[in-house]
Amino acid sequence: MDDNTMPESGIEAQVLTEIKRFGDDITGIKKNHEELNKNYKSLVDTMEAGKGDLTKLEKLKTDIITRQEDLDKKAAAAQKRLDDIEVAIKRPGGVSLNINEEAFKAAVEHYQSCKSAKNSGGVNWKEMKDFQPNIEEYNTYRKAFENYVRMDEKMIAPEEYKTLSVGVDPHGGYTVTPFMASQILTRMYESDPIRQLAQKMSISTDAVEWLVDRDQASVGWEGETTVSNETGTPDLGKKRIAVHQMFAKPTATQQLLEDSAINIESWLANKVAERMGRFEGASFVTGDGIGKPRGFLTYANGTAWGQIEQVTSGAAAALTADAFVNLKYSLREEFLNTGTWLMNRLTLRDAMLLKNGQGDYIWKPSMIASDPSSLILGLPVRMSTTMPIVAAGSLAVALADFKETYMIVDRLGITIQRDPYTKKPFVEFYTRKRVGGDVINYDSIKIMRIAV
Repeated sequence: MDDNTMPESGIEAQVLTEIKRFGDDITGIKKNHEELNKNYKSLVDTMEAGKGDLTKLEKLKTDIITRQEDLDKKAAAAQKRLDDIEVAIKRPGGVSLNINEEAFKAAVEHYQSCKSAKNSGGVNWKEMKDFQPNIEEYNTYRKAFENYVRMDEKMIAPEEYKTLSVGVDPHGGYTVTPFMASQILTRMYESDPIRQLAQKMSISTDAVEWLVDRDQASVGWEGETTVSNETGTPDLGKKRIAVHQMFAKPTATQQLLEDSAINIESWLANKVAERMGRFEGASFVTGDGIGKPRGFLTYANGTAWGQIEQVTSGAAAALTADAFVNLKYSLREEFLNTGTWLMNRLTLRDAMLLKNGQGDYIWKPSMIASDPSSLILGLPVRMSTTMPIVAAGSLAVALADFKETYMIVDRLGITIQRDPYTKKPFVEFYTRKRVGGDVINYDSIKIMRIAV
């Protein structure tokens, strides 16, 4: 094969397949057209002879109309295939045609995940720029992966085992298909308020880092003839968020896996998400950053870079309405209308009983049962079981524009290792995911400390 010739499993094979389908369509159209002409001639001859019965004439008329409609549809379909072939050939890199966009995206993500699992350095932009996924290979892997979940790899067919091997090796676990990974992340998103509120980023390396402008550039006024003085240059810092390994071990009986008609991907995704969601959610709030994400409650009190200001409630071991007002207006102006209260459900219970100076409850619940937009001082409220309850010295309430405040970093790829031996007759699914998280803006969050 010439170096400039793409393998038949790529765009060339797909174009040839489409051309064959187009040829089949043309053959069908030609045959239908010949039959149409034959019936039309028969209709004309019968009418000219003036001796045909009405039933035969009506049958010929109906057949002609039906065949004409069918010809029109097939001609339109054939033209679309021609257009698809032209677009596919002209598109940079020869993107495959007539394939589901979701499957195309999943195949790309799967390739990235597998490469990331094998290479700690991740996948660079240059490598992915001209990459074209093999959709058929990905779909085959997905089927083999489901069989692997239901049966040990020693029991699946040799060709499936070979296909499965592209998703890393059996000892380190196989890469989860993007469809299942998406389900896991979606369920974690639904169960964890921090994941819903914060910024999220997916990376293929073991950390993300960027420069941070900690200061502002100096400016000044100048006259028409005044010589300008040099202004101050802002200081730059570097922020780095590393990813850490999190795991879950959901279990099922071998009989369930072999005999059940359940959707294995959905079942396993739900089980993994339930465990990982609570685990990572706690780290985003109180994690110490050692082998896990760093939580926003772990920073020292202060207004300098790397510190988060804590506003005292004003009453010993109790919430006050004034404390909510003080906390809200300790935020900078640009975050006053974008903040969200975060607290434990028991703290929220206490907040619901608070009144302002006019005797009005500061909590404004929605009149619609399904509406989550209940407000305290005009800002929405979310609950987190990890937030401390009201007690002397506890950090009971956080107010932040969380998209500005916190970054969650997911490393591409979730892997599953099947273990049918440790807990017989149960099968364990040792599932690993790498995630990091940290505060990225210390000015967009304030925390209420309950007075001692």
